[in-house]
Amino acid sequence: MTDGFQVTMSHLQEAAGKFGAEAKAFSSAMPANGPAPVDGGSWVINDALSQVLESIGLLHTQLSGVLKNDSDGLDANYREYRSAEDKITRIVTAVVTNPEK
Repeated sequence: MTDGFQVTMSHLQEAAGKFGAEAKAFSSAMPANGPAPVDGGSWVINDALSQVLESIGLLHTQLSGVLKNDSDGLDANYREYRSAEDKITRIVTAVVTNPEK
């Protein structure tokens, strides 16, 4: 299923940055309370439209949060893998340079 697919740490870092940038851009594309209100010619229509537009704003904010959360998760994975690789490198270096210990 994943034959030939390999993710490198630089890919994780790059993906985290892209998700973070896109989350910020997406978030700023619309006000948190949704698109500007409209006048439908009747208070009933205006009330219904304002509820729909507010719901759109809430969903937009939620999706922005999901994108940011994905960015944070990718960044955390990168940091964890980087730390593990650094530890392995220190151990291997210590064994190679001083095998008696």
